[in-house]
Amino acid sequence: MTHERSPMGNKGSFIHFRHAGKIDLNITDMADILVNTSVYSNVTGNISGNGRRINVPFYISSGAVFDDISDNYMTSVLLPSLVYVSVLLLVGVPGNLMVIYVYCFRWSSSTSRVFILALGTYDLINCLTSLTTEIVLLTRFLNFDFPVWCKVSRFVTASINSGSTFVLVAIATDRFLRICKIHKDPISVELARNLVIISIFFAALTSWPTLLLYSTYTVIIPLKPFVYFRGKTCLISDSMIDTDYPLIFVIFLLSSHFMVDIVLIALYSLVGKVIYHQQDFRKSMRIRSMTKETPKQGRVDKSEASNSNFTVDEVEKSPPPVKDKANNRISFVFWKKMSLDSKKSSIQKKPPKPDKSLLKELKQSIKSRSSSDSKVPKSGRKMHAGKTTLMLFLVTVLFILSFLPYSILVILRYTHPDFYAKMGSSGKAAYNVILRSYLLNSVVNPLVYCFVSKPFRKHSKDALRSVMRCSRDWSIKFNQLID
Repeated sequence: MTHERSPMGNKGSFIHFRHAGKIDLNITDMADILVNTSVYSNVTGNISGNGRRINVPFYISSGAVFDDISDNYMTSVLLPSLVYVSVLLLVGVPGNLMVIYVYCFRWSSSTSRVFILALGTYDLINCLTSLTTEIVLLTRFLNFDFPVWCKVSRFVTASINSGSTFVLVAIATDRFLRICKIHKDPISVELARNLVIISIFFAALTSWPTLLLYSTYTVIIPLKPFVYFRGKTCLISDSMIDTDYPLIFVIFLLSSHFMVDIVLIALYSLVGKVIYHQQDFRKSMRIRSMTKETPKQGRVDKSEASNSNFTVDEVEKSPPPVKDKANNRISFVFWKKMSLDSKKSSIQKKPPKPDKSLLKELKQSIKSRSSSDSKVPKSGRKMHAGKTTLMLFLVTVLFILSFLPYSILVILRYTHPDFYAKMGSSGKAAYNVILRSYLLNSVVNPLVYCFVSKPFRKHSKDALRSVMRCSRDWSIKFNQLID
């Protein structure tokens, strides 16, 4: 997702230029300015009959006055955005480097590991390219005339966001299969790697229009009658700004994100429903155990039961799962049925006998699923499977929320073209920060991993200690060489 069209145009001045009141259209004064400062360029046209006034457009495109206008706009409107993007860069680069290091060298092979590494790599590239370009653009927003740089940076930004979206859909599908369809094979490590490769081609396929749409855009700002400021910036190019293609591309991006958000919400809603019934089932089993209506609870199987917290002995004491005859899969109906039948059996004080053959098949599915997606770090400590789902769910939620403010502003921009012009400096400053809200999704993921995953925190601390120890050793050696 990238910017579409500048809120500035030729309909009015959106910059409060402190020197504008000093500019007089008297030809003598104008000549003095030209001679003394050389700040005006491209002066064309005729002089009126009395020889005193300019009657054709007069453009400021370089010089001291041009720099004053640019600096004034940056400090009054764009400075909060510059601070915001700079903080994101300072947090995002080391955070994503830590994610790549921990999951690449300290984590065992698993489907979740592949997807998290893909997200970390995408986010790191976005920080190194999009955020750095944004900082340069903000510092010289009205004097950024680099067409190739503009095209490539916007293409990379759009590609990274599209690739991340594809990976998040794959993650949600994997969570759905592992929790809601426990009788169906989940996404394997090999398939996860292939999906990451596909996400690269998907990103390029959906982002190539940015190479055609984006380039140098000419900003024209009227200061006084016949006097205009003319700047250059990175937005929709002059050749495309008056066509329908930018609007078509924006509609495509917004509708695509809207549909993806619906899919993600639907998948995680089903996952949440299953987890709710799992907890309901466990609660009923604890009640039965406390009332001594069932034998002593067995120990937990070493393999985690497909991101669920039930024990194998509990499954054996519960009613057999209900098989979906249409597709031979076990869905959340199984957990709902299990919890309801468990409550009925506690009232009847006669637990029903399970189908041994089906339970055996369920155990084998659980074991194969656990081995196909091991979440055990190399240190031997297991991260709870439910926390993996929670962690990836939070990553998805933050991704959706980071794009929501940006999408709302884009819709407002096209439905109410003049709403930006009516804002004051503080409103425009807030607008520009919100317009870059989507950049947050490349930074927050390491923070989510750190808060949710205890093994990730441990390995991150170990890595930081190693870096500090190496830095101290190198500092000692350097001081010894100097002495």
